[in-house]
Amino acid sequence: MVRLFSFLQDKADTPVAVEVDGKDVPVTVATREVRLDPPATPPADSRDAGPDAVKVRLVELAWGRSGDKGDIANIGIMARKPDYLPYIRSALTEDAVKTYFAHLCNGPVERFDLPGSHALNFLLHESLGGGGIASVRIDPQGKGFAQMLLDIEIPVPAKLAENDGLAMTKESAA
Repeated sequence: MVRLFSFLQDKADTPVAVEVDGKDVPVTVATREVRLDPPATPPADSRDAGPDAVKVRLVELAWGRSGDKGDIANIGIMARKPDYLPYIRSALTEDAVKTYFAHLCNGPVERFDLPGSHALNFLLHESLGGGGIASVRIDPQGKGFAQMLLDIEIPVPAKLAENDGLAMTKESAA
């Protein structure tokens, strides 16, 4: 069996050199920790779609991208318009995503707001059968997880769907 073996190496013991077109390029190595504190931005609101809600597939409302770190799948969802984020946020709770991926996710799901980008990030723990070369899954690195999530249905106000020309699912069109 092939397994990934990761280890830590002291940064001071790791030489850094950059060469471009045969010439050495000077490199500055940080000697102390650099902290960037994000601006204090409140998380996006969640908003109920109301009594006239219709369902649309998430792909109508957002873009998605996914990947992995070890046995954790990482899914980023970015609203196509800022107006869509409150409805996406309301529907894509940690529990909803965990339920949607119940066939793949054996651990907890964490959701993070990405203020200013109209986006959410999800970490699905224990979702990749060990991840990378340790996994026997078809997608051991979670590259297709965003595409799967983009198929989930999100309730939005009928007026919003109508005004924006969003394709409603058959269930909500009936």
